[in-house]
Amino acid sequence: MKKQKQRVGVYTVSGLGRDLAYTLYSTYLMVFFTDALGLTEWELVAVGIVMSIARIWDAINDPLMGIIIDNRTTRWGKFKPWILVGAITSAICFFLLFQDFKLAGGAFVAVFAIIYVLSDMTYTMNDIAYWTMYSTFSTDAKEREKIGSQARTFASIGMFITVALTPLVYQSGALGTPKRAFSIWSLIIVSIFLISQIAVVLFVRESKDPIMTQPKAEKTKFKDILKIIFKNDQLVILMFIILFLNIGYFITTALGIYFFNYDFNKYGGLEFTIFSVILAVSQLLAFILLPILTKKYKRKTVFTLAFGLMTAGYASFFLVGYVLPMNMIFIGIAGFLLFFGQGFMQVLHIIMLADTIEYGQWKLGTRNESVIFSVNPFVVKLATSIQILVVSITLAITKLNRDVIKPLTDEINLNKPDNDWIRNFIGTNVTGEMRFGLRMSMLFIPFLFVLASFLLYRFKFKIDENMHQKITEELRVRVELDSINIKFYNTL
Repeated sequence: MKKQKQRVGVYTVSGLGRDLAYTLYSTYLMVFFTDALGLTEWELVAVGIVMSIARIWDAINDPLMGIIIDNRTTRWGKFKPWILVGAITSAICFFLLFQDFKLAGGAFVAVFAIIYVLSDMTYTMNDIAYWTMYSTFSTDAKEREKIGSQARTFASIGMFITVALTPLVYQSGALGTPKRAFSIWSLIIVSIFLISQIAVVLFVRESKDPIMTQPKAEKTKFKDILKIIFKNDQLVILMFIILFLNIGYFITTALGIYFFNYDFNKYGGLEFTIFSVILAVSQLLAFILLPILTKKYKRKTVFTLAFGLMTAGYASFFLVGYVLPMNMIFIGIAGFLLFFGQGFMQVLHIIMLADTIEYGQWKLGTRNESVIFSVNPFVVKLATSIQILVVSITLAITKLNRDVIKPLTDEINLNKPDNDWIRNFIGTNVTGEMRFGLRMSMLFIPFLFVLASFLLYRFKFKIDENMHQKITEELRVRVELDSINIKFYNTL
């Protein structure tokens, strides 16, 4: 038991390395394009369109990878080969995306499209295998809540390290120009990502629970994907719940650095790092409190509390500078409320996704962990692509990129002005319309998506703690009966 806890501990800690890399990729890729490369409006919009179109392939690729993982068990395990290969290949792609190949126009967009599609495909291998392994550690709801909370804790630490330090890395000038800083920083981060995944492969063992290791009558086929996903009605609903929340979350976090640079006008300052620390504390506190709250209250009660906190956070954040004072105290309070609630939802989603595995096994007669968990990277990447599209369109429509960011980036790359000059430039050139447009995209649009996620959960998702316990008990009876029948026929 002690060794098992140590292995689970290695697994949960490894999430730090994964989210270090994925946060750089999902949150700062557009920042690299605007603040380091200085892309034009049409290049920005083209990048957003490429990312959205790439999701069409992901709609096929993610479930296909889930089936491949479901159907193959090697002597190294069912998940480990994909965790390792996916980590190595996606790390290479992530690194290449943050390099300056001295390309522009159509050539830049074409090379970006190739590397970006490859990055999605390769990260899918790692992501599906990694999170599917989580679902095999236990079928007990409370144990899952505990492991899921720990995994999300370390993942969030990784995310906030990247969120907090990246602006300091490329804005301080310590590593040279923003282009050079992003190149070095991406190499450091993907190296940590690789080390964390190698640790999982070496030190984590896969489950031997009879429910999870029950042999299948036949291998899952590609044509069965639609049946596995769409006949699992609770999985379909959960897909949209996760998608809508992530769209809102990713848009807010992606535009956060633009808010601090061009609305709050704190380019190169410590304010964004302080804000990131506040957000880290809020999410970590949510992860720690979740297992405690779920012992006393039902998940729906906790989910409703989380939505209320996020609503208060979005509202107060929007009012900063208009009704509330524009300072770090009120911005910090708004951010704490917003991400404290989001932290509860984040862990609950992973637990709910794991619960749909037993629901699907109970309803359809087959267990398809990897196919079901392939839904998670698909909706996360779809949310990321929509986030990128919203960010690129926002920067173009508000003329923030054309009139402020691009000329400022060109000046930084050529003459390396100090932060006082940069802030004076921003204060002179950023208009009220630009700020309001940025605020609407960063806060109001995301809130609408979070609201849709909450309504779906409250009125359409029906797997609660009691229902999952009954399903698990019935599955164990089925396994025992199957075992008795096999022994009986073997004696004949």
